[in-house]
Amino acid sequence: MLLHFASDRADVVLEAEEALIGDRDRANGVPVEVGLSGILSVDSRRTGFVGAGMPAERQDVKGIPGSKPVPDAAPLFMGFKAGFERNQATEEYVTLDEGPFAGGTTKHVAKLRQRLDDWYVEQDFEDRVAELFSPTHARRGLVEGVGDNLGDDSGVTAEIVERIETDAREYGRVGHAQKAARASRDDEGNVRLLRRHIESTDDDEAGLHFPSLQRGISDFEAVQRAMNGMDVVRKTPTISPRVNNGILEYIFVQNRGNFLVPPRPYRSLPHPRPDEQ
Repeated sequence: MLLHFASDRADVVLEAEEALIGDRDRANGVPVEVGLSGILSVDSRRTGFVGAGMPAERQDVKGIPGSKPVPDAAPLFMGFKAGFERNQATEEYVTLDEGPFAGGTTKHVAKLRQRLDDWYVEQDFEDRVAELFSPTHARRGLVEGVGDNLGDDSGVTAEIVERIETDAREYGRVGHAQKAARASRDDEGNVRLLRRHIESTDDDEAGLHFPSLQRGISDFEAVQRAMNGMDVVRKTPTISPRVNNGILEYIFVQNRGNFLVPPRPYRSLPHPRPDEQ
């Protein structure tokens, strides 16, 4: 079972957690009659954050050079804005519209380590832009600073997606967003995934928790295959499964899990066949 707390206020998250595991009898002034401590035990606990300035304040951890290169305005350790609004699915789109769990959705969660020494030491700003967005972004100077100038869209156009093999040959590298965009939309142009990734300093190392909501896990898998870029690897000798292949050289998956998010009426400890209850 996965329990995901999120708030702009840390005290809200902590109070809710304490109430559910039995460490307090009231939360937000409301009596807590039944917690989860008699039913479940905590196997692991993950924490995270996202927002301009927060990564820079917390960059004194393993995986980030001692020179403290994370920009003050960056919302993520890699130094750029991500999760652009127009590149996110709507809640309505990722909601299951039929079956016993109609009104719910599916959730994929990955825990990743970040190793950013080479990202900041070996790569200059244009190299980082090329590998996170696309070589076209770097060539045209489309990204300024942490990328706030891009607004609510990553700037990956159909033209940039179609150039992926050309970029691989001409520049010897391809971009993370460029690759993922090949599978991120359905035939009608709707974005398929609703991502809620956050940075982490769990275990005193730079990390990333990556929750993604989608109507079906197969939607996530399709985007993941596009992001892995193995089709480009097979055609381009300068690109390997890790090197020059977007940001795969700098992130390492520790574990993954797939979950059902039940609709609200069944949200608390749902029966596997709620329509039979």
